[in-house]
Amino acid sequence: MFKNISLFTIFCLFILNSQTLWAIESSSGIQIENLIDTSSSWNGDPINYPKGAAKITSMLVQMDPGAKTPNHFHQVPSFGYILEGEITVVSETLEEKKFIQGDVVIELINKTHYGYNSGTEPVKFIVFYMGTDDLKNTIIQAK
Repeated sequence: MFKNISLFTIFCLFILNSQTLWAIESSSGIQIENLIDTSSSWNGDPINYPKGAAKITSMLVQMDPGAKTPNHFHQVPSFGYILEGEITVVSETLEEKKFIQGDVVIELINKTHYGYNSGTEPVKFIVFYMGTDDLKNTIIQAK
């Protein structure tokens, strides 16, 4: 019996310690700022991961002032980080949301939308897609 308790105690200590050993934490020379922690897109819809072998894609996008994306939708979860400038995203229900430098954008999934540079300077952002080989990250809507 004592042997079982000892093994259980060691297991619990290992699990508790492993979380602190493997996590990135603020310490001397390391600063951590949580940018976002969510389970929904910017309009409140839940995020669901697609089934299949994972494929992560990332790209750097720059849009000139006044530039507008075509109407499109994403089959997979994606998010972006605004490095410079501002972008306004408009959903199929005409809901609008402006994102500025430092914002994290959790994209809409399977809902048509577009974005436009609503500022006076170029907007630059990084987009990350959590997709699969079977699904397209972005599908442009026909006019």
